[in-house]
Amino acid sequence: MSDINKPSNPADDWKIWLVVNPSTWLMPILFAVLAIVLTVHITVLQLGWFTWG
Repeated sequence: MSDINKPSNPADDWKIWLVVNPSTWLMPILFAVLAIVLTVHITVLQLGWFTWG
C-alpha cells in the first residue's frame, strides 16, 4: 500500500540542503529568525510583567 520510502533520520537529513540551498537562503532565514526574536522580545517587554522597573 505504501510505496513511498520513509526517510531514515538522521541519515537522510542532508537531503534538505538539496532543496534549501544555504548560499541562497541562509541569510534570509537568519534575518527572518532575528525579526521574529526581536518582535517577541519587544512584545513581551511592552507587557510590563517582565520588566526590570
